[in-house]
Amino acid sequence: MSLAPGAGAGVIRADIQALRGFAVVAVILYHAGLPFAGGGFLGVDVFFVVSGFLIGGHVLRALEEGRFAFGAFYLRRIRRLIPAAYAMLLLTVLAAAALLAADAHARFTAQALGSLFYATNIVLWRQINYFNDQSDSEPLLHMWSLAVEEQFYLLLPLALWLLPRRLRAGGVAAASLISLALYLWLYPRSPGAAFYLLPTRAWELGLGVLAAILAALGLGYNGMRWLALPLVAVMALPVILPPSGVPLHWLAIPVCLATAALLLAALPSPRALAPLERIGDASYSLYLVHWPLFAFAHVIWLGATPPLALRLGLVAATIVLGWLSWRWIETPGRFAPLAPRRAVVLYAAATLVLAGAVFATASLVKGRPEPIDLAGVTGLDLAGCNAEAVLFDGACAQGPSPDLLVWGDSFSQQLIPALLADGERHLAQASKGQCAPLPGLAPVDRDATAAFARDCLAYNASVLDYLRRTPSIKVVVLSGNYARFAQAGTKALRPDGRLAPASLSEMIAAQQRTAAAIRSMGKAVVIVTGPVAARFDAGQCRARAIGGLPTAAPAPDCAIPAAARAVPMAWQEALFTGFAQQGEGGGQTPVLRLDRMLCPDPALCPTVLGGAALYRDAHHLSAAGSALVGRRFRLGEAARAAAAQRSR
Repeated sequence: MSLAPGAGAGVIRADIQALRGFAVVAVILYHAGLPFAGGGFLGVDVFFVVSGFLIGGHVLRALEEGRFAFGAFYLRRIRRLIPAAYAMLLLTVLAAAALLAADAHARFTAQALGSLFYATNIVLWRQINYFNDQSDSEPLLHMWSLAVEEQFYLLLPLALWLLPRRLRAGGVAAASLISLALYLWLYPRSPGAAFYLLPTRAWELGLGVLAAILAALGLGYNGMRWLALPLVAVMALPVILPPSGVPLHWLAIPVCLATAALLLAALPSPRALAPLERIGDASYSLYLVHWPLFAFAHVIWLGATPPLALRLGLVAATIVLGWLSWRWIETPGRFAPLAPRRAVVLYAAATLVLAGAVFATASLVKGRPEPIDLAGVTGLDLAGCNAEAVLFDGACAQGPSPDLLVWGDSFSQQLIPALLADGERHLAQASKGQCAPLPGLAPVDRDATAAFARDCLAYNASVLDYLRRTPSIKVVVLSGNYARFAQAGTKALRPDGRLAPASLSEMIAAQQRTAAAIRSMGKAVVIVTGPVAARFDAGQCRARAIGGLPTAAPAPDCAIPAAARAVPMAWQEALFTGFAQQGEGGGQTPVLRLDRMLCPDPALCPTVLGGAALYRDAHHLSAAGSALVGRRFRLGEAARAAAAQRSR
């Protein structure tokens, strides 16, 4: 997110500064994990509308007066944005070299280069989902919205200049409606693209521009004080207390519409909002400095939530550093008496210096020895393996007649190195990330859309079809991240289209039916659990400890104490006990407890075995860790033996 300053001439209205102040406070409190900001991410939506109103209004006035010049417009943007942004970038680049491990720094390097050329949103879209837990540790995550704004303002002046005056309102309205329709259509299919990219965000900025056009035509609502309370409520309540059960992307619509209406109403700002107005003055600098502070804290705390005292301290540091940036960098940069040519030369020189710093620090970090391979484990490396496939066609297999199928989500992928290390050579793999082997249930949450859930249901049904037509398969190994269904906010999609949380008993019944269906085909089945899941990134913990980077681990040697388990033990025990019980289809399903094998003492679970790191993140084994587990516990042999002991 960004809170870039507007380009309006003269003194900006007090009510607009109050809106800016509200937006940046909401964002900071949300990122600090503090109360009354559950929808604080919507602050950027507020500011997109405000920014569109201010800058759109500036361009329109200049066009009407016949004094608009493209060069002057973009030079104004440079003078307003670059000094504070580049100061933050330089300090963040230096801090990242000292605090980030090699894998995280490689992502950071791409983000930093993207920030220099207003393409961070595209870089982040390719890297990570904004609402993914891992995104909390990306120091330049907040630069995505500055990129969206500047991409928009590269196009807006030309569009308004080309459009005849009588067509401007209609043209902006039509483009905004198309963008909104694309946003609503794309979000369920690709939330990352819908969240990050200009075509699906332009409607918010366009709404502000449309408000500026209407205001210029005298169609505002000056003096209509009775609108104040309902408009503020519609704008602020989803930010303070977002309603449960409403998809996140829908919340932006009423917030943006109410913000545009408030801008048109031009209501006087009461004296009680004077503090918000002062915050609004420095909102851009406050926004720029706040996120790297929180991100580096998340890095040191390994993705876990830092202590409350630290988060409050970071809010205080944001206020101090943001004020200093506004007073001594942002404001002087805006009004420095520099000739246009000199300003452009300084901008180009600063860009080159920053790019050089990015490459230099990247080379320095890359030169460090990489202590652990934290790359994701996808399983069999064969031409027929496609983790994005909607249906399973059986091509991901070792040879034409595999006798063991591994079926599940990423938890099944992590088992492949273990099985290969134990000598298995006739494997087939049916793995689809985020799609547990529960035919009839598919997760829908901030990482998985309803469209993905429908694909998951189809994929699991196709795996059963594959088993029916493949007599060579004798043993089926099931493994999934079942705890995902127990996470707050996760719902389950059923084949009949019903969308609601899945109960423990429903999950158990679904798994029992699946196992019974497999046994009815004359095949044996066994469930292999994942390792103990942690509330912190155990892979990063070990890598940082070996690399000598500062780390706030909850226990020595990156072990997982009971309090740091991500899944309650009682829930997990009830689930796996239920899986093993005799179901409606008859027979019992053996459950091979990898979590117990690796953690004989529930009070403290090691993440190191024989001196080697086991984890690549909070709940997945690394490739080397998986292979070590396979050799140590003879996992393939154990899975086959357990499956053979099932009763019909």
